[in-house]
Amino acid sequence: MNEQEQFHPNKLIHFLVDSSVGNANNYRATIIGQILFGFLYTFGYFDVKIVGLIIGYILPVVWVISSYRFLKFRADEDEQLPFPGFVKKDPGNLFIIIVDIVFLSIIWFIILNGLYDATWLKFVFTILFPALTLAMMRSLRIIPQNRDDGS
Repeated sequence: MNEQEQFHPNKLIHFLVDSSVGNANNYRATIIGQILFGFLYTFGYFDVKIVGLIIGYILPVVWVISSYRFLKFRADEDEQLPFPGFVKKDPGNLFIIIVDIVFLSIIWFIILNGLYDATWLKFVFTILFPALTLAMMRSLRIIPQNRDDGS
């Protein structure tokens, strides 16, 4: 197996980013799907716990990991990204990912076990938070690389 055929984690991240927000059509389909299914779950039209787990926990965890790791890869290429320095490098990047995942885990444990069943909380974690994460990932994807003109 030559060096180009070996698996690299950044290839998986780039694949996930490109598949979900790599072009306008992918981004549109991903965000509309997230909002549509998030709406249906949040307002009880499709109130199945597995749906809540997938659209409110699993997909956002994948997008959090993808967006922050992609941020790190992009920061390695372009130091002028408008993010704090600790987020652009390990261990700060990994710390933010772990904090987000722990926070999502706690919230979804509470929601899925029925300990707190507020519609607004479901809305935030099935529509708002994933949409913001996707928007961040899309922005990182379309920012020009290696800007030398200082803009």
